[in-house]
Amino acid sequence: MAQWKEFKRLGIVVSHYRPSESDSYHMPVCVGDTLHILETDGDWYRGFLIRDRTVKGIVPASYVHIKDCSIVKIGNDESMFSKDPAIVQEITSVLREWGLLLRNLFISNKMADFRKIEEMMLKLITIRRDMMSKKLTKDDYRQKQLEATAKIDYGNMLLGLDLTVRDEDGEVINSECIGAIELFRQHRTTLERNAQRRKQPDNRLTQRHTLNLFVSVCNVICRVGDEVDVIMALYDATSGKFFSENYVIKYSQKGMLKDLDLLNNLRVLFSDLGSKDLRTVREKVFLVCQVVRLGGMFPPVDNEGKPVKLKNILRRPFGVAALDVTSILNGDISYDEDKQHFVPILPCSRNDSLESVIKEAVKVEEVTQRTHKGQGIWVSVRLLDGDLKQVKEEYPHLIVGHTAVARKMGFPEVIMPADVRNDFYVTINSGDFSQRNLGERNIEMTMQVCSRDGKSLGIRKDSMLIGRQSADVGVDNAEITHNVISVGGGADLQSEYKSVIYRHQDTPRWFETFKVAVPIEEFYNCHLKFTFKHVSENRDNKPFAMSHVSFISSDETTLADGEHDLLVYSIDTKKSSDMLAYLRLPTMTTELDKVRGDKSSKAISQGPYTLTKNNSFQITTLACSTKLTHNVDLLGLLNWRANPAKLPIHLKNLMKVDGEEIVKFLQHTLDALFAILMQNSDTGIYDKLVFDALIFVIGLVSDRKYLQFKPVLELYIKENFCATLAYSKLTTVLTNNLDNVDIPDNQDILYRSFKSIVYIMKLIIRSWLLFAALYDNKGSVQFEVSMRQLFQSIATMMCQDTNHTLKIQGAVLKFLPGVIPDLVRDKAMDRNELASLLIQMIQNVPKDRLSNQKLVFILDIVNSPLFKFAEPRQMLLLVIVEHVDIVISNQSKELDVCAKIVADIVHQTCTIPSAREDLRLLFKERDLLRTIIQTVINMDRSSSLAQDYTAIMIAILRQMSDAHYSIYLDTIPEPEHAHTYQNLADFLTEIIMVFQDLIKACVFPPDWNEMIMVQNQVFLKALRCFSQTIKEKFSTPFEQQLWNNFFHCAISFLTQDALQLENFSSSKKRKIIARYKDMRRAMGFEIRSMWSNLGQKKIRFIPELVGPILEMTLIPETELRKATLPIFFDMMQCEFYQMVRTSHGDVMNGNFRQFENELITQMDVQVEGGHGDEQYIELFYVTIHEPCAKHQVMRDQGLRFVEVIKKLLMRLLEYRTIIHDENKDNRMNCIVNLLNFYRDIDRQEMYIRYLHKLCDLHLECNNFTEAACTLMLYTRLLRWSDDHLESMLRSDNFPDAQTHRELKELLYHRIIDHFDKGKMWEKAIELCKELIAQYEFEMFDYHKLTAMLRKQADQYNKIQSETRHPPNYYRVSYYGNGFPAFLSNKTFIYRGKEYEMLGEFSSRIREVFPNAKVLSTLNPPNHEILESAGKFLQINAVNPVFKPQPQFVGKTVSEQILKYWKSNEVDMFTYSRPLNPKKTGEISDMWLEKTDLRTESILPGILRWFPVKEHHTYKVSPLENAIENMDSTNTKLQIIIEDHLRQPELQINPLSMLLNGICDAAVNGGLANYKPFFLGRVHN
Repeated sequence: MAQWKEFKRLGIVVSHYRPSESDSYHMPVCVGDTLHILETDGDWYRGFLIRDRTVKGIVPASYVHIKDCSIVKIGNDESMFSKDPAIVQEITSVLREWGLLLRNLFISNKMADFRKIEEMMLKLITIRRDMMSKKLTKDDYRQKQLEATAKIDYGNMLLGLDLTVRDEDGEVINSECIGAIELFRQHRTTLERNAQRRKQPDNRLTQRHTLNLFVSVCNVICRVGDEVDVIMALYDATSGKFFSENYVIKYSQKGMLKDLDLLNNLRVLFSDLGSKDLRTVREKVFLVCQVVRLGGMFPPVDNEGKPVKLKNILRRPFGVAALDVTSILNGDISYDEDKQHFVPILPCSRNDSLESVIKEAVKVEEVTQRTHKGQGIWVSVRLLDGDLKQVKEEYPHLIVGHTAVARKMGFPEVIMPADVRNDFYVTINSGDFSQRNLGERNIEMTMQVCSRDGKSLGIRKDSMLIGRQSADVGVDNAEITHNVISVGGGADLQSEYKSVIYRHQDTPRWFETFKVAVPIEEFYNCHLKFTFKHVSENRDNKPFAMSHVSFISSDETTLADGEHDLLVYSIDTKKSSDMLAYLRLPTMTTELDKVRGDKSSKAISQGPYTLTKNNSFQITTLACSTKLTHNVDLLGLLNWRANPAKLPIHLKNLMKVDGEEIVKFLQHTLDALFAILMQNSDTGIYDKLVFDALIFVIGLVSDRKYLQFKPVLELYIKENFCATLAYSKLTTVLTNNLDNVDIPDNQDILYRSFKSIVYIMKLIIRSWLLFAALYDNKGSVQFEVSMRQLFQSIATMMCQDTNHTLKIQGAVLKFLPGVIPDLVRDKAMDRNELASLLIQMIQNVPKDRLSNQKLVFILDIVNSPLFKFAEPRQMLLLVIVEHVDIVISNQSKELDVCAKIVADIVHQTCTIPSAREDLRLLFKERDLLRTIIQTVINMDRSSSLAQDYTAIMIAILRQMSDAHYSIYLDTIPEPEHAHTYQNLADFLTEIIMVFQDLIKACVFPPDWNEMIMVQNQVFLKALRCFSQTIKEKFSTPFEQQLWNNFFHCAISFLTQDALQLENFSSSKKRKIIARYKDMRRAMGFEIRSMWSNLGQKKIRFIPELVGPILEMTLIPETELRKATLPIFFDMMQCEFYQMVRTSHGDVMNGNFRQFENELITQMDVQVEGGHGDEQYIELFYVTIHEPCAKHQVMRDQGLRFVEVIKKLLMRLLEYRTIIHDENKDNRMNCIVNLLNFYRDIDRQEMYIRYLHKLCDLHLECNNFTEAACTLMLYTRLLRWSDDHLESMLRSDNFPDAQTHRELKELLYHRIIDHFDKGKMWEKAIELCKELIAQYEFEMFDYHKLTAMLRKQADQYNKIQSETRHPPNYYRVSYYGNGFPAFLSNKTFIYRGKEYEMLGEFSSRIREVFPNAKVLSTLNPPNHEILESAGKFLQINAVNPVFKPQPQFVGKTVSEQILKYWKSNEVDMFTYSRPLNPKKTGEISDMWLEKTDLRTESILPGILRWFPVKEHHTYKVSPLENAIENMDSTNTKLQIIIEDHLRQPELQINPLSMLLNGICDAAVNGGLANYKPFFLGRVHN
């Protein structure tokens, strides 16, 4: 046999294993169970389940998959942890936990939630599989992780599970690694993030300024027969315009790519997209693909049909494909790498323009197979966020060498300084050449970029333009070319652009866009030249007309963006002497009036060019340049050196320039301003103007509209700013303005200056750093002086309380803290001096002025880098704590800001190692901790601020070490010459009460488990420290209230729901124990220690602490129970030996009755509430029984007490087990058992409590008679006297009853009503008689007497006149050990419900025990049945045995009266069965076996059934049987006759049928069968 070897591994069960019962060493497991494997023999593994370590055994090795794991030893225990990524482990744990809860949802029929959780579980399984596949990129993995955590958090919320605290990346936050404040804030952040996700599943993309659409062309199916250009671009369907550059794919005539390097690598990135391109601005965005064929008008063949080479390659429209990418752009559709989109091509008909087909393609919902004939383009589309640099870094597998970039036509939302562009986009819209000869209608437009001498730029060989379109990413652009026209990414630059030709169209609508990329130095001297000619395959015709337009307008600004109507000039080919004459002609229709002047009738012409009247040509231009502007004022500033005299005007007019134009040229504008500042000697004029202009520009960037340009400004200051002397001028101007704040002109500029102070200071510091680096730190003293003067001027200005400075002071408080990071980082000021100046500013603000702003100012300082340094922090803390303490103490409106300040201070002490000791400053001068505690006490618990201040209190206490606690408690001031610690006692009472209140009514939501556990951890530590102080300082003199508060708080802590580990899932329980251990045990030991230290004072806490200690001991934690149960024996001894003062002196009490009564009372409440178990009974018995047995004096009382408690616990547990049982009969049984128990031990208050429970249960079942009988037991405890009611006899149902008589009278009235409803009028009459006697002879209340006599008369009348059906009685025997103990192998007599027959009763019993087998005979069961584990029922009807009533003896009594006594007030019942079961038909064989049964109580009683206490079986002869039958028949006949005499209107049929059955019986042969038996031989 193989040897078992150590094999410590983590195993996952892959198949169910269900061993037989005989395999006791085998362990049953299910798929997905996790095993901690200890040993193996090769074929088997031995170990235990991780979720339940008590399940141990062996499992076949083939059923288990071994996983990589790490082994961690914690104490004596070893734990195994999978090496899977944390998110994979979390998904695994969540799926296990949800699987159990999913079953509960299904059982409880919550199908909506069931479907949601099921769907999420399936999705999580898919995500887990993808993450385990190790095929995801880093970004895809992160996306999957975020998706998984979102679903986990949403599912946990639906299932009511704990909130998982995460960071932005979805990683679970470890509460031990962060401070309490940070943990609290992360809870809130996670909650808000989850709520936001549910409202808007993925809003990441809308937060990014730059988006990119990545398109991969997988295949193009297009049957043309010519060369093909596929042109892709993004199209706005609402405006009907393209808004991106083109991407061009070129195919040869054979359908192959012209550039074979691009095979399987056709990729394009549409970049620079932003929020304006999302659905909020562009409702519909399409990826439009225009297919253009390159060939002839007709197939190129000669007269004989042979193919010939074309002289002219013509561009002709073929078709359009359009894909809606709106949802992709908005992030509504997640990327699927396996998904490809088929975009069908909508072909162009003969007269269709590409523009019209595009509009049709974006409108049509579906292109049919018949239309596209299988022609289309297969693409995959993906949205990528970030600028081009980020995309290249984050998606290197996508953006490879041949990936083209098609930029948006226009600027991105953020223009970085390095993003230098000079792109000019031209769209040829349409032309009208209808005045030409009708034969010349195949019009081709050719555009060239020409210099001032009329030559195309394509001729220049020294141009510095880059070869292929700069769209190719990652290619080393070393090739130098001279072409300047770009059709799109993927295509070479061209020297000219030729339009698509529409056959026989003299009004073509081209709608074609291309880009002109001219170097900036050439831009001013270039223009666009458009020529038009009629084309054919074999003729090269000359142009018949032309148009032109210059890049630069007459005011030297760039040609305005938008549509331009160009003038069309005809060309006389015969006049070719001056081909540049067109440069002297106007270009657009808007220039005609200026040129014509008074010669409007004269035709405009120059050389061969003559203006045509009715021809037209329209284009649209868009300049995208960081070098050229459309604005004259901005241009004047940028070119200020050309005209210095106008500089003041340009500086002032800069304020009027549109902000969008300024931010577009932000770097150039700032360069110009600083150049003016540095190069003008007249500082008195220009310094202030430049400063004002600078404030305007910076303020513009700070505006919400242009916030995205802040990084641009910061990058400019960091990398492009170079004005070394600017710091001096800027500080001087700002200081002068502050010193002259009363001048009205300075007030607005000061306000705007401080709004922009962060960037002003950045510029000042950067300028000084550049200067210092250039001149070897020269002038640093002067700079320090100027900075000190500036801040001193600010501090001085803060003293003013005038209205005109209020706005400026508010701006200072709001924006000045923003300069601290730069000042500290670059050491622009001494840190201590800066702290001193900031303190001065805080203190200088007049009282009650800008209170909230001042607190925000303090908050910003606390969060600044200055606070990280010890000396300035300590200087600031003393002032801040004093100021905040005053505000919080006054309970002002700024409590929310104060909470943030204190929270951030405490957080700093946690995160900064050097700041930990500064915690003492929070209660050095002013006791901020005490203020926080009092604020928590006074605050509304439902307020969100209550959470903030509670978190602050927890954070402070968590940071405090034992030394901190000791110092704090020792420094609480006491009155002079005081010999007590009253203030300390007050503080301890205060904080302990706060703890108890927060434990009972936690301010944090119940699903914030981590926060609640940290709170408990802090409370445990604090209470331990407080217990030492209480022991040392409050034992003599003894502060009972303080000790009492501690015990109650500690027990509340121990018994709170958040610490009851047994109620949690196994995974949650493991996490809590691993991180926090079982805090109940530690607190239990602390309570035991405190109790031990009480000494002789223990008696003061009996019986008050009996209930709380009992609740503590009932917690199902064995070590805790063992540690705390001995306290009960201690209490018993304390009360037993207590000295009691009597008339004979002080004597020993000699009993522990007070303790016993309280324990029994509290035990009943606690066990009914769900506490206690079988183990507790045994442990209680062992723990208390042993010392009692050894105690010489109280041995007998102690042992009796232990037995009583044991019996009580057994009955209470039995009652609790079935308290929620649907079968109310079982519940009644258990209540009666408890009733009898409490009666036996003479616990009247508990006896009464359960009497009411039994009564209420009867009323729920409409058992009015039994409810009345139950209340009768209550009345037997009362007397007809005016004695005051004892507390134990009082009833909550009758709170006004003060005496025995009053309560008994009220109970009698209620009982009479119940008897009346139960038709037990005889019983009601007995009580009426008793009340009548009281009213007549004791109370002399004749009004009540009259009413009671009427009620009694009414009861008598009902007996005589109303019909009531006698109840049926049934015997039920429960055989077998499968029934509960109080039913097993016992027989009961049941009182049936009104009109309930045997069949109905039997069905009711079988419903309670559906698995029980009903025995078909009344034979006694054998021993096998009695001892079996099954359930067997025997049910039959029984007859009550009438007891003759003394008052009726010898008298004729109506059957209506006797009917009640025959079926009520009985305890004897009988039934019979045939002795010979064979049916022979002979009367002589009709012997019966008769059984008489006696019940323990009379029926009806407090139950509808009672057990049989004795039975007697005997035989009955046929004669006796016949006599009984005759007697029974006579009785029935008499009842029917009396009914007819009383109610003549009743039908006669029942009487006639009964008489007929008696006189002429036909059953079994009739009377003839009786003759042989009775007449015998005589008859024969």
